[in-house]
Amino acid sequence: MARYSLAGNKDSTSVLQIIGTNNTITLPRRQKIYDYMVGNSQAPADAVFVHELLRATADGTSANPTPEPLDPADQASLFVGNDTITVDAAGTVIVMTVALNHRATYRWVAAPGSEIVVAATDNLGIYGRVDAATTDTFGATMLIEEQ
Repeated sequence: MARYSLAGNKDSTSVLQIIGTNNTITLPRRQKIYDYMVGNSQAPADAVFVHELLRATADGTSANPTPEPLDPADQASLFVGNDTITVDAAGTVIVMTVALNHRATYRWVAAPGSEIVVAATDNLGIYGRVDAATTDTFGATMLIEEQ
């Protein structure tokens, strides 16, 4: 069970999603998201943004950064990373929601056994997003265990 770090950014494109993970058609694997960090990456203001983790059922359009193994002895991941998203991935199931001041950085760490699980099915994934399209920029990191 290898563990990976996936870091990404939402640029000034008016979309919802910041970062995501998606299974590929060739070798879909089960994933467990166990840590998520998100924050504003521009000059902060006193505004509130609702951040969510969304279960995706179809991939959007994005850059595909390579998830980095936390242990350099582990193999490359079989899932795909998504950042600099220009077309949001499809999905309707929100698995986590938190309202944050624009000046705040947030970190969620799963209690053991409470990780967010992605089934081993093509195009399934988890995306970090804001609940309303915005041109504000955010950065996020997910820590993911692949099984």
